[in-house]
Amino acid sequence: MLPLFLSSKRLKISLFFLFFALFFQTKAQTYWHNTLWSRVVVLKQINPKWFVSGEFMLRRQSNYIKSELNFLRNPLGNAERIVIAYRPKNWQFSFAPSRWDAYQLLGKTEDFERKPSPEWRFTPGIELFQPIRKSTLMWRTQYEYRYFSDQSRGRFRQRLQFRFPASKKSDIIIGNEFLWGTPPNSSKRYEQNQLHALWMPRFSKHLEGELGYRWVYRKRRNSDEIDFENAVVASLFVRF
Repeated sequence: MLPLFLSSKRLKISLFFLFFALFFQTKAQTYWHNTLWSRVVVLKQINPKWFVSGEFMLRRQSNYIKSELNFLRNPLGNAERIVIAYRPKNWQFSFAPSRWDAYQLLGKTEDFERKPSPEWRFTPGIELFQPIRKSTLMWRTQYEYRYFSDQSRGRFRQRLQFRFPASKKSDIIIGNEFLWGTPPNSSKRYEQNQLHALWMPRFSKHLEGELGYRWVYRKRRNSDEIDFENAVVASLFVRF
């Protein structure tokens, strides 16, 4: 039986109040951005329980001086990630090393002077896949150990998604992810929220797409300033 908190009416109400609370919880300086989150993922199924994937990510952002609407105008980041995963039945255990080059979101003049910050991430995680009729509830928990040239940081991620069929050859995913600072060198606060709605078309047995929208609430680490992102999501998955 579908849990009450996932019923359509309650879900809509919960998401509305979540957005309301996040948007109005502070009077700090805020900046709005239009961005692109794109990636290509190549997956190899080793056997029924093990798989490995390689991922290349490219992110772009608008420039409020040149164009607030052009989300391809300036770099936002790029990354390469490898995921090794083991999935017996409904649980998946994974480990993902990755390297990132992240640029500052451009909200004020000083942001243009900041250099990209190279970063290594090492991310163990666990995810539950719970079938509910023709749909699937996905609940993921991850810890990120983030290594920079001058320091290291920790971050805890909690994501809840619901995937259901849109047609015979496509699915819809709606979900939300929270990110908190954790040791070492923790910000000791709620850092990000990512709310998304995605369309997942299946072009063939080996090729799948992802197109959608992600709304991101992001606190700056060393100030009370807040960045909001309206992100277009575009991905391609290649399976072998």
